[in-house]
Amino acid sequence: LRALGWIPVAVFFNDHVLSLATVKGRSMQPTLNPDSSHMIQDIVLLNRYAAVESASGTGQGGFKVGDIVALKSPTDPKQLLIKRIIGLPGSIVTTLPPHPHRSVRIPAGHCWVEGDERYHSRDSNAYGPIPLGLVNARVVGVLWPPR
Repeated sequence: LRALGWIPVAVFFNDHVLSLATVKGRSMQPTLNPDSSHMIQDIVLLNRYAAVESASGTGQGGFKVGDIVALKSPTDPKQLLIKRIIGLPGSIVTTLPPHPHRSVRIPAGHCWVEGDERYHSRDSNAYGPIPLGLVNARVVGVLWPPR
Protein backbone atom coordinates (compact mmCIF):
# COMPACT_ATOMS: atom_id res chain seq x y z
CA LEU A 1 0.00 0.00 0.00
CA ARG A 2 2.88 2.33 0.77
CA ALA A 3 4.24 1.90 -2.75
CA LEU A 4 0.97 3.22 -4.20
CA GLY A 5 1.81 6.64 -2.76
CA TRP A 6 4.66 6.89 -5.28
CA ILE A 7 2.40 6.46 -8.31
CA PRO A 8 1.38 10.16 -8.51
CA VAL A 9 5.04 11.16 -8.14
CA ALA A 10 6.06 8.79 -10.95
CA VAL A 11 3.26 10.05 -13.22
CA PHE A 12 4.20 13.68 -12.56
CA PHE A 13 7.89 12.93 -13.21
CA ASN A 14 7.05 11.15 -16.50
CA ASP A 15 4.70 13.91 -17.69
CA HIS A 16 6.72 16.97 -16.65
CA VAL A 17 10.38 16.10 -16.10
CA LEU A 18 11.85 13.10 -17.95
CA SER A 19 10.37 10.28 -20.00
CA LEU A 20 11.28 7.78 -22.71
CA ALA A 21 10.21 7.51 -26.35
CA THR A 22 10.80 4.97 -29.09
CA VAL A 23 11.96 6.45 -32.40
CA LYS A 24 10.19 4.89 -35.37
CA GLY A 25 11.07 5.22 -39.02
CA ARG A 26 13.93 6.67 -41.04
CA SER A 27 13.22 10.39 -40.82
CA MET A 28 16.03 11.15 -38.34
CA GLN A 29 18.73 8.96 -39.93
CA PRO A 30 21.67 8.88 -39.49
CA THR A 31 21.35 10.63 -36.09
CA LEU A 32 18.63 8.30 -34.77
CA ASN A 33 17.81 4.77 -35.96
CA PRO A 34 21.03 4.59 -38.03
CA ASP A 35 20.40 0.89 -38.70
CA SER A 36 17.65 0.58 -41.32
CA SER A 37 16.42 -2.61 -39.65
CA HIS A 38 12.92 -2.33 -38.24
CA MET A 39 14.02 -4.75 -35.52
CA ILE A 40 16.20 -2.16 -33.76
CA GLN A 41 14.62 1.15 -32.80
CA ASP A 42 16.33 3.84 -30.75
CA ILE A 43 14.92 4.62 -27.32
CA VAL A 44 15.58 8.23 -26.38
CA LEU A 45 15.42 10.18 -23.12
CA LEU A 46 13.12 13.22 -23.29
CA ASN A 47 13.52 16.37 -21.18
CA ARG A 48 9.91 17.47 -20.76
CA TYR A 49 10.91 20.36 -18.51
CA ALA A 50 12.12 22.22 -21.62
CA ALA A 51 8.49 22.46 -22.76
CA VAL A 52 7.45 23.73 -19.31
CA GLU A 53 10.07 26.49 -19.67
CA SER A 54 8.63 27.33 -23.09
CA ALA A 55 5.08 27.60 -21.75
CA SER A 56 6.19 29.85 -18.91
CA GLY A 57 6.30 32.88 -21.16
CA THR A 58 9.78 33.16 -22.66
CA GLY A 59 8.37 32.40 -26.10
CA GLN A 60 10.67 29.58 -27.14
CA GLY A 61 11.83 28.29 -23.78
CA GLY A 62 15.14 26.53 -23.82
CA PHE A 63 14.69 25.38 -27.42
CA LYS A 64 17.43 26.30 -29.88
CA VAL A 65 17.94 25.78 -33.59
CA GLY A 66 19.52 22.35 -33.95
CA ASP A 67 17.72 20.78 -30.99
CA ILE A 68 16.08 17.42 -31.59
CA VAL A 69 12.60 17.60 -30.09
CA ALA A 70 9.48 15.53 -29.55
CA LEU A 71 6.21 17.05 -30.68
CA LYS A 72 2.60 16.14 -31.26
CA SER A 73 1.75 15.72 -34.91
CA PRO A 74 -0.25 18.72 -36.17
CA THR A 75 -2.62 16.32 -37.95
CA ASP A 76 -2.84 13.55 -35.31
CA PRO A 77 -2.28 14.66 -31.70
CA LYS A 78 -1.94 11.00 -30.60
CA GLN A 79 1.17 10.61 -32.76
CA LEU A 80 4.56 11.66 -31.35
CA LEU A 81 7.10 12.96 -33.87
CA ILE A 82 10.86 13.34 -33.34
CA LYS A 83 12.36 16.13 -35.48
CA ARG A 84 15.11 18.77 -35.47
CA ILE A 85 14.33 22.48 -34.98
CA ILE A 86 15.47 24.38 -38.07
CA GLY A 87 13.91 27.78 -37.33
CA LEU A 88 12.38 29.71 -34.44
CA PRO A 89 10.09 32.78 -34.40
CA GLY A 90 11.33 35.54 -36.71
CA SER A 91 13.81 33.43 -38.66
CA ILE A 92 13.53 32.77 -42.39
CA VAL A 93 13.95 29.16 -43.55
CA THR A 94 14.45 27.71 -47.01
CA THR A 95 11.82 25.08 -47.68
CA LEU A 96 11.78 21.82 -49.61
CA PRO A 97 9.00 20.23 -51.65
CA PRO A 98 6.09 19.72 -51.04
CA HIS A 99 6.01 23.17 -49.40
CA PRO A 100 4.51 25.67 -51.90
CA HIS A 101 6.97 28.54 -51.15
CA ARG A 102 10.78 28.74 -51.43
CA SER A 103 11.17 30.38 -48.05
CA VAL A 104 9.04 31.11 -45.00
CA ARG A 105 9.36 33.57 -42.12
CA ILE A 106 8.50 31.75 -38.90
CA PRO A 107 5.65 33.55 -37.09
CA ALA A 108 5.60 34.27 -33.35
CA GLY A 109 4.85 31.21 -31.25
CA HIS A 110 5.93 28.77 -33.98
CA CYS A 111 8.97 26.81 -35.12
CA TRP A 112 10.12 24.94 -38.23
CA VAL A 113 11.07 21.27 -37.81
CA GLU A 114 12.59 18.81 -40.26
CA GLY A 115 13.88 15.27 -40.21
CA ASP A 116 17.59 14.73 -40.80
CA GLU A 117 16.75 12.37 -43.69
CA ARG A 118 14.95 15.03 -45.68
CA TYR A 119 13.52 12.78 -48.36
CA HIS A 120 11.96 10.34 -45.87
CA SER A 121 10.43 12.82 -43.45
CA ARG A 122 6.98 14.29 -43.00
CA ASP A 123 7.76 17.60 -41.32
CA SER A 124 7.25 21.36 -41.62
CA ASN A 125 7.73 21.10 -45.38
CA ALA A 126 4.36 19.30 -45.36
CA TYR A 127 2.74 20.94 -42.30
CA GLY A 128 4.17 24.47 -42.39
CA PRO A 129 5.31 26.24 -39.21
CA ILE A 130 4.51 24.23 -36.08
CA PRO A 131 3.00 25.88 -32.97
CA LEU A 132 5.57 25.74 -30.16
CA GLY A 133 2.76 24.46 -27.95
CA LEU A 134 2.95 21.13 -29.81
CA VAL A 135 6.63 20.71 -28.90
CA ASN A 136 6.60 18.82 -25.63
CA ALA A 137 10.22 17.76 -24.99
CA ARG A 138 13.86 18.00 -26.03
CA VAL A 139 15.71 14.77 -26.82
CA VAL A 140 18.58 14.50 -24.32
CA GLY A 141 20.22 11.34 -25.61
CA VAL A 142 19.91 7.79 -26.86
CA LEU A 143 19.47 5.18 -24.13
CA TRP A 144 19.18 2.13 -26.39
CA PRO A 145 20.92 0.67 -28.24
CA PRO A 146 24.19 1.61 -26.53
CA ARG A 147 26.58 3.61 -28.67
